[in-house]
Formats: sequence, C-alpha cells, structure tokens
Amino acid sequence: MVEVKKVPVNAPEFQSNGPHPKFKGLYPSLQKQFFASQQVGTGSSQNVAHGLGATPAGVMCIPTDGGTVTYGTHTSTNVVVTVTNAKHFDVLAWL
Repeated sequence: MVEVKKVPVNAPEFQSNGPHPKFKGLYPSLQKQFFASQQVGTGSSQNVAHGLGATPAGVMCIPTDGGTVTYGTHTSTNVVVTVTNAKHFDVLAWL
C-alpha cells in the first residue's frame, strides 16, 4: 500500500491565487495581434504592414493553397516573408 501525503510546495510560482494578469503567453485576449487573410505571394520578399507598433514576438505565415514560405527579418512596421508566386497565404503576428 502506498500512502500519499499532500505537502505544500514553497515556490512562489505555484502559490498563485489565479492566473497572472500580465502573462500574455496563455491569454490571447491580453495579446496585441494582427491577422491578414488571403495575401498573394510574389515569389520575392514581401512586406505586410502589421500596425503592432513594435517588432512581433511571433509570426505565423500559413500557405492556404500550397507553396512555401521563407521568413525574413520582421520590423516594427512589417512582417517580412517570401511566398511562392501566385500562392495565397494568411499571416498572424503578435507581441
């Protein structure tokens, strides 16, 4: 027989009264986000203006009808991607 005892853990990250109000990683409603649907690739580097006011912490570019995506260096004003010519894609960026 195994006896299990509940022992308090003395670690602040486990002693929370609830979710941290500024922990944006798990709460999309607290994130500043940008979404652009059905952009068309040119086969060359493209700038998609995101309006976030800072360089995105994360970017996802999803080809919706095939093709490939190559990410560039994003800036505080643009998401930079290269997508196969004439292929559609969606862009999601967040801070």
